[in-house]
Amino acid sequence: MPKAKKVRNSRLSGLKIEDILNEELRREMGVEPEPGSRKLKLHQKFSSIDDWEDIMHSVYELPIEIEGYTKKVSEMQLLKEMIDTLSSQEFESVKRSESRKKQLSQFVKTMNMYYNLVVTKKSGERIGYGALIYFPDFPEKNPERGSGIVLAERKITREGKTDTRFERARFDDFLVDVKPYIEILGNLYRKSRKS
Repeated sequence: MPKAKKVRNSRLSGLKIEDILNEELRREMGVEPEPGSRKLKLHQKFSSIDDWEDIMHSVYELPIEIEGYTKKVSEMQLLKEMIDTLSSQEFESVKRSESRKKQLSQFVKTMNMYYNLVVTKKSGERIGYGALIYFPDFPEKNPERGSGIVLAERKITREGKTDTRFERARFDDFLVDVKPYIEILGNLYRKSRKS
């Protein structure tokens, strides 16, 4: 095993995909982990890592369980919340970030995408949404027709308290089941930036 991969594996030891998604969204929102919590210990572990991008790009090395992803993307409550939140225009600011990374050693076998959306309301309340879209194995000739899973997180910060929730779903055809929602959210985001 190459030395770089050994280092990444040791850094990722004991982590779950939810931990990576949570830490990424926490950083985007600028939220500090709660004292004495498991999240604080994870934060301390992440803080000792020099290159966060290395961790994000190495996420495919984690064992991602796809069992239990029985809900369809169209049934996701967090997706509906994201659309309602952006549609309402009842916020002071909004920002988003995204990244795509193909598996470095294969390029055509697996892929993951991250999307983050952070909304700040006039009251000071902040709502963050993070999503990992994971293709465990997609068609080489037409990758957008591939199947996979979506792991989503919502984090709300209000008066110094944080509430976090995860939701899972699966898709059979990215082009049909997921991409239309990405386009809806993208259009709503661009509209909110213009207003």
